[in-house]
Amino acid sequence: MNYKTSNIKDGKEVLISGSFTFRDHDTFFEVVSMIKSGEDKRIVLNMSGCDFLDSAALGMLVIAHDEAVAKKVNLSIKGPQGKVKDVLFAARFDTLYNFED
Repeated sequence: MNYKTSNIKDGKEVLISGSFTFRDHDTFFEVVSMIKSGEDKRIVLNMSGCDFLDSAALGMLVIAHDEAVAKKVNLSIKGPQGKVKDVLFAARFDTLYNFED
């Protein structure tokens, strides 16, 4: 997994690309640290470039959600495609996250 952040009107967008797996634990927790800081009140996880995620990635996304709730950060997922979108909806992530097109 690779990620790149950019400023948006009211926070940050994190573009996630490539495969998002257990191996990306340390990398993704840089994103979680950004959420925990509470500096941005809105963070969008742009997953349009993500082509695979495993169950560990789903767990990391749950942790990110929990941290966002604790810090009152509006955390959403944007643009998942294909199998990534299918997995997120099959796992009922639409009950945790707002999804943006």
